[in-house]
Amino acid sequence: MQQNDNGFGNLDAYRSIFFEEAQEHLANIEAHLLRLQPGDAGTPWTSELNAIFRAVHSVKGSAAMLGFEDMAALTHLQENLLDILRKDERPLAVGDVEALLRAGDAVGAMGHRHRAGGAGEPTDSSEAERLLREQIAVPRTGSTAGKSGPVTRRFQVHLAPLAEPIEEAQLTLMLEGLQSMGRVDDPQVDNVVGGSVAFQVELEGTKVDLENVLALLVDPSLIAIEQAMPAVVAPTVAVPASVPAAHANDDELFVSPELLKQGRAARASEPAAPAQPEDELFVSPEAFKAARRQAPTTAMPPAPAPRAPEAPSLPVATDTSYIRVATEKIDLLVNLVGELVITEAMLARSGADGTGGVGGGTGLADLSRHTRNLQDAVLAIRMLPISNVFSRYPRMVHELAGRLGKKVEIAFDGEGTELDRGLIERISDPLAHLVRNAIDHGIETPDERVRAGKPAAGSLRLHATQRGGSVVIEVSDDGRGLDRERILAKAAQMGIAVPHDVSDEQVWELVFTPGFSTATEVTDVSGRGVGMDVVRRNIQSMGGMVHLASARGWGTTVTVSVPLTLAIIEAMTIAIGGSNYVLPMSSVMESLSIEPQDIRSLPGGAETLCLRGDYLPVLRLDRLFPPREPVESPAGVAVIVESEGSHVALLVDELVGQQQVVVKSLEANFRRVPGLSGATVMSDGRVSFILDVNHIVRLCAPQEPSLSRS
Repeated sequence: MQQNDNGFGNLDAYRSIFFEEAQEHLANIEAHLLRLQPGDAGTPWTSELNAIFRAVHSVKGSAAMLGFEDMAALTHLQENLLDILRKDERPLAVGDVEALLRAGDAVGAMGHRHRAGGAGEPTDSSEAERLLREQIAVPRTGSTAGKSGPVTRRFQVHLAPLAEPIEEAQLTLMLEGLQSMGRVDDPQVDNVVGGSVAFQVELEGTKVDLENVLALLVDPSLIAIEQAMPAVVAPTVAVPASVPAAHANDDELFVSPELLKQGRAARASEPAAPAQPEDELFVSPEAFKAARRQAPTTAMPPAPAPRAPEAPSLPVATDTSYIRVATEKIDLLVNLVGELVITEAMLARSGADGTGGVGGGTGLADLSRHTRNLQDAVLAIRMLPISNVFSRYPRMVHELAGRLGKKVEIAFDGEGTELDRGLIERISDPLAHLVRNAIDHGIETPDERVRAGKPAAGSLRLHATQRGGSVVIEVSDDGRGLDRERILAKAAQMGIAVPHDVSDEQVWELVFTPGFSTATEVTDVSGRGVGMDVVRRNIQSMGGMVHLASARGWGTTVTVSVPLTLAIIEAMTIAIGGSNYVLPMSSVMESLSIEPQDIRSLPGGAETLCLRGDYLPVLRLDRLFPPREPVESPAGVAVIVESEGSHVALLVDELVGQQQVVVKSLEANFRRVPGLSGATVMSDGRVSFILDVNHIVRLCAPQEPSLSRS
């Protein structure tokens, strides 16, 4: 079969790399854009804008190489706007950020379409282009009559003291190069050891651009540059078609010596081209595409023809379909597999020789250790930093706060905390709902916050940390907090009877009631009562817990705890009437032997266990899961488990042991069973069920006379 090779190798391989890198570049661009604060004149955004420009330029260059003209044209228009901003030709505006964000969305949509083999309708980028053109047309600082154009600046340059004389040819080339691009006045040259070179130069560009060029000749520490006069808008000067533009290389404002010599020769032999109108200073996407069509065909390999829709060259993938793995982890896997091979060969030889004995025992111990290490290494590969989730929320906060007329500053902590990739997607939506709630219900408007003595901008913080075998995520805000009286009034309206002396924690639990909402009106953000109950249910389906804390006027904190991984868990095996069950160790607090007299009966049939002065509800698992052959035992074992802040004593016949188990989905292989969260295959080949501790603990809730529905 013929390979798609045009001097660049197989372009399919380049396409695959491009889509992965483009996705990362677009995510970085969005992150940098959301850090910009338009209107803050005291903050320089040069480094942020340069980082955005470099990322956009990378996407543009690779897209053009692979023949994705729509992506290359739109990113070229982004470059035009970024070039204005990073040269400080006018202040950064809100419209600039919005236009670049919208353009980034369009470029991402184009990339998804190309990744799918070009199937579907072309991406409509007209709105993004319109916004970019409008921002490009905004008059520059110092312009007259509302005209737009490049800004020229005058700088006083002083290079001293010289450690050694600058080579005469290089010094001449530098001064002539600056003269050809602008204007050099009053040069004072003392080109000796300890001497100096001073001059004034007027040209387009910024102080940083000028420093970068001068640093090619002298040590940067010897360069002193001061702006000598306010910036003015220079008339647009046409560049001869045969001479490369001064900033044609995008990242380089100044030409190289070779280009300078070519330009001088061309100016001597060719007439000047007609002046370009001021409103056409930047190349439009249409002109960009036309120029590429007129370019020599040998400079770029033709784009590969799209394949048939039924067999696209690259599948459409979600963000976590691919995992980048550090080479250290791969090396560890290779070493562990090598150890397993050696151990297997040793065991095989012991079996063939009939020696067994000590050698076989040693081999089994080695095999057990290597298997455990291999298991840990494979699980480590599945782990992704939770920044993969956190990075999705700044854009949401930016847009939602704008719609609601609020100012919100989002901060992250613990982004490097790792979580199983299977949980990354599942936890994203619940956390997104908590973030929306914090902005909509929690954080006040700027006027309200100022009247309350708070900063005008609200604070939203996401903090992640690992505690034992769980990842704990806190979503906290410094807003108005929960209104106890309003929640109680809503509960009464829904027919939920609440005692007068109920604690705040129990009142906050009402928020998780299905259909519960304190919003006064239904909007596209909230008010339908579908939210917190779904959040808790989704978190609990992952074996996690949700806890809510709030203080009136000081804010709200929602704490979410989920296991590190759902694939393999540390578990305790218990026996109930001859059948074995599995309890996740993350829920087990302690276990102890008890006597029948330790159990106290309450009116209504409920039972309690007194443990260090606290009375815990008792649940006999043999009643919840009746054994085939009932076993009467005068004594037993109480396993104390915890869920959602509540503790329950589970009575079992005996503790079998503790081990790691591989979790298998019960719903995928059978059906959902209340009280069970999954199943596992034990070492003897039999299937044991994994108990759903959250569901079991809730079975004891009716015994608590706190809240009830009338």
